[in-house]
Amino acid sequence: MLTMRPATPDDQRGLVAMIQARSDWMKANHLPSWRNWGEHVQELAGNCTRHPIEMWVLTEHGDRILGCTTILRTSAPWTWTAAEAADTAYYLNGTVTDPAERHRKLGTLIADWAVDRAAREGISRVRRDCSSPALAEYYQQQNFQLIRKVSTPGGHTSYALERKAEEIPELAIWLIPDITPPGISGRWRTPLAKSARSNMAGAMGYFSRSFRSAAEVPLSM
Repeated sequence: MLTMRPATPDDQRGLVAMIQARSDWMKANHLPSWRNWGEHVQELAGNCTRHPIEMWVLTEHGDRILGCTTILRTSAPWTWTAAEAADTAYYLNGTVTDPAERHRKLGTLIADWAVDRAAREGISRVRRDCSSPALAEYYQQQNFQLIRKVSTPGGHTSYALERKAEEIPELAIWLIPDITPPGISGRWRTPLAKSARSNMAGAMGYFSRSFRSAAEVPLSM
């Protein structure tokens, strides 16, 4: 069985290996932005040590890391309107999966997990944005709706997508959800709808790093 659990600092080595493998796979397949990912592997993996950023890992047999994603509660202001930002929403960022396991559609599994978890915590939507048209199309195959295409600071293009939160009972066939490793603070167990982890400065820094390092490229395919 697979497990989604909060990332811990002990996961950093495994995350580095997985993200590096994805960067190498992208290079071998001549996909854009592989160099940026390769140059930022340590920074991206280091999100497992940064709080209030909430990074989750997908594991098998309790220790092998097959994927990761980061949940933010604050939107990128250049992509989402003030009215939309007032909604309760998960913002997924930096979703990466092991390229050796592409046949298992782990990116789709992580997306479904987020949609299910959001619904169970009273969150209305799951959102994500990306700078790649191919990735935007891929997310639409995961039942995300394209809301708009906008220009971002620095002249980038951003695709804003969202999916309504809903419980997905069949996830239980594949996934053991919400496993909290020993030593993790009780704040991880606090529903995000009731938490105070919406740190604007931290989130804006994360979004800025994401655009500088092209953090949303076709990694989940």
